Amino acid sequence: MAKKCKCGKRKYGYGDGFHEVWICYNCGSFDGKAQGDEQFIDLIMQDPNVVLALIKTKTLIPIRD
Repeated sequence: MAKKCKCGKRKYGYGDGFHEVWICYNCGSFDGKAQGDEQFIDLIMQDPNVVLALIKTKTLIPIRD
């Protein structure tokens, strides 16, 4: 995953050992990988705020670069 966004700012990574999401807090874009978990992809594409909820509950934790 790119650690730099198209807008030029840094992306911050979060994961749970299986899923990984990289977020740009400047422009709101995000990308990631789900290891083939289609339900996870569908869930965050329908409601991107789910990613923030998963971070808040510490389901997704910061990835150290």
